[in-house]
Amino acid sequence: MTRADLIAAARGAPLLVSGGLAEPLAGHGAACLEVLNLEQPRDVRAAHADYLAAGARVIRTNTAGASPERLDRYRMHDEAFIVSYMAAEHAVQSARISTEETGVTRWVLGVARIESRVRQLGFLPLERVEAAARTMASGLAGGGVDAIVVETNQDGARLTAAFDGVRRGMSDAGRSVPVLLTLRYDALFATPHRDRVTEELARAAAAAAGLGVAALGVANTDLADGWTATLRAVARAFPGPLMVEAAPTSRDLAAILNDPILWCRLALVGGGASPQDTKLLNERLGVLKGGDEVGDLRTTAANDPAAAPARRPKGKL
Repeated sequence: MTRADLIAAARGAPLLVSGGLAEPLAGHGAACLEVLNLEQPRDVRAAHADYLAAGARVIRTNTAGASPERLDRYRMHDEAFIVSYMAAEHAVQSARISTEETGVTRWVLGVARIESRVRQLGFLPLERVEAAARTMASGLAGGGVDAIVVETNQDGARLTAAFDGVRRGMSDAGRSVPVLLTLRYDALFATPHRDRVTEELARAAAAAAGLGVAALGVANTDLADGWTATLRAVARAFPGPLMVEAAPTSRDLAAILNDPILWCRLALVGGGASPQDTKLLNERLGVLKGGDEVGDLRTTAANDPAAAPARRPKGKL
């Protein structure tokens, strides 16, 4: 199996994704973790290796704060491309070594968190959103990642701008990889009424389907309904695979992993703050995948009306 088979493999059974890098790299006391991609590459690779040893099949690049706007706070705006490129190279090398040593295929997920507003400047023009996404995507794709996950809010115009930038960035790099999406609800882009939050996210999920998103997730923050209810609504609007990220002992994650409708759609599962969290989550997934009924759930739950994607919500983004 080649690394290009990430999404196909994830459709067969959920793949475990590494958690955050803030705790593993905390010993450096760096205000900007992403600068370590340039200054402390061995330690970044060691952090990836720890997650792989804990059971992660997919590792996330050290680029959660690598957008040009975030790096600008540290006077590194012009280094945004090389920061993403080196982050991808470190993760790819770590995954390749683990694959060779264990015989188990590992993949790399390039993280592109795209801001829509920044301090002092406020909302960013769409062209800057697109430019940031293009810079990060070109670095991540050029560095060899197997897929790129865009993390942005539910605003339709900015979602489209971000994906346009990612496509241009992949074109710059001469590589095309699957693009995933994590939606982060932002109240400033939607009506403040509590009963509209899930509707706004479902509408964005429908738009994401039209953009060709390979898998979709929703961050578990600022939601009006419970995370499980929100994911169910999103699953009706988005027909593709789902992904979730949370602490391994959280009640929300337990509810999702034990929901037969959502379980059959899960492709990527991750979260936590350390390799120990990944180890715990690996054990939980092992129990679920080892159950007699799990295989049937993933093939038969699609017949449940609640699991089938509904028509795209009416109205424009």
